Amino acid sequence: MAISKNRRTGFLTKNIDIVGFDDLNGKPGFQMAMQKANGHYYLYATSFRWNGINILDVTDPAHPKKIKWMEGFWADDSIHDGQSTPKMQLADGILVLAHGGTMDVLHGTPKGNTLPFWGGISIWDVKTDPENPKLLSKFHCGGGPGVHRFFYNGGRYIYVTGSCEGYAFFILRIIDIKDPTHPVEVGRWWADEQYLNNAPGGKLPPFGSKEFLNTPQLHACSYRDDIVYMAYQNVGLVLVDVKDRSNPTLIGKVGLNPPFGGGSGGARVHTVLPLGDLPYVLVSTEAERCYYFNGKEDGGMFGRLTTQPMNMLGIVEITDPKNPSLISVFPYPEVPEGYTHGKNFNLVDGLRVPFGPHNSFDAFGPDVYQKYNNRIYTAYFHAGLRVYDTTDVFNPKEIAYCITPDPEKPAFDNEDGTLMPGPLVGIAEDVLVDDRGYIYFDTANDGLYIAKCTV
Repeated sequence: MAISKNRRTGFLTKNIDIVGFDDLNGKPGFQMAMQKANGHYYLYATSFRWNGINILDVTDPAHPKKIKWMEGFWADDSIHDGQSTPKMQLADGILVLAHGGTMDVLHGTPKGNTLPFWGGISIWDVKTDPENPKLLSKFHCGGGPGVHRFFYNGGRYIYVTGSCEGYAFFILRIIDIKDPTHPVEVGRWWADEQYLNNAPGGKLPPFGSKEFLNTPQLHACSYRDDIVYMAYQNVGLVLVDVKDRSNPTLIGKVGLNPPFGGGSGGARVHTVLPLGDLPYVLVSTEAERCYYFNGKEDGGMFGRLTTQPMNMLGIVEITDPKNPSLISVFPYPEVPEGYTHGKNFNLVDGLRVPFGPHNSFDAFGPDVYQKYNNRIYTAYFHAGLRVYDTTDVFNPKEIAYCITPDPEKPAFDNEDGTLMPGPLVGIAEDVLVDDRGYIYFDTANDGLYIAKCTV
């Protein structure tokens, strides 16, 4: 189909109409959440760099209305520059926010910040007053960088990717919020190598080291029908039975890295998402933003970039959950006519960069979100928003995309340029789809785009 340029100049789209835009107060968004209340659609967006939440009314998607930028969460100063609050989920009027620690380069954390930090999750009431979230409680995850992600789709339990005393990096921690003002851990699961008594010298490997890269750790998880599905770096897709949440037990697993992922980029297994009620699960590895690799000899955080394993979206069949199997891999994103940065996405303006998918829409469930309808929506870094048809799970097809205009200037003010160096191109970070079919995706160095698929 013909490529169209819509509205604001510089869009490259296929089967996508741009509906609206918001600059998010100049604070680029990261993970988003939504709720429907009092006849309004409210969108909540964390920030890639700043500790805070943008709240918008998107009842009219063509004219999103700013409600507020909310920051300064704590009177006790336990959040400060050098931390991150990049992830959130919302259901049943409860908003859960992740609090990360002082890992260098993790979602905007400046290098060298040694201030104490508080790591865990905070739990907020957004049902009583959607425009003014009220803090209900906090749950602390010690022993490391706090919390990276979690899964909360309503109900009693939050499945947390959190650090823990005595364990290396992120493990699964199951938090009971029967009383949301007093969250309680009821169970946990980890890979054997993460138990520090099993580690060499009983110590964590240095962040960014080869030992760090080869250590198992949980990146993200989803839940369906008493099973937690986990994207577990250096293990693969892992299925754990949580009927008894005090004693999670391994069901099965399938390795993904190698051959996929594991290069100089991000999470070696990033996303896992059960597809409706079907015996299939979406999985992905993560590349990274091209910004980490700006042509310097050191190649950024993990060494000089020369080659990198393929990063991918794929589908795993779990008809036999004890023996999950990778059955398909999604096609390489179409490079549109008129793309000015190269002939493919692995080279940007002649610079070899890590390339692959990032977040896929994973909030199927609450009434405000679109139910799974054989479509996958993925923020694919500098390949933009990508939409896939998975009616045939053995042959997923790309049906739509949108690459946003190059940003006019960086949104990051670090002096040495290490946080976001490199080509200034549009980078899609996160995506969600509401029950009206409107697609919301945010971008590094830019704002929030609202779109609609035309097929």
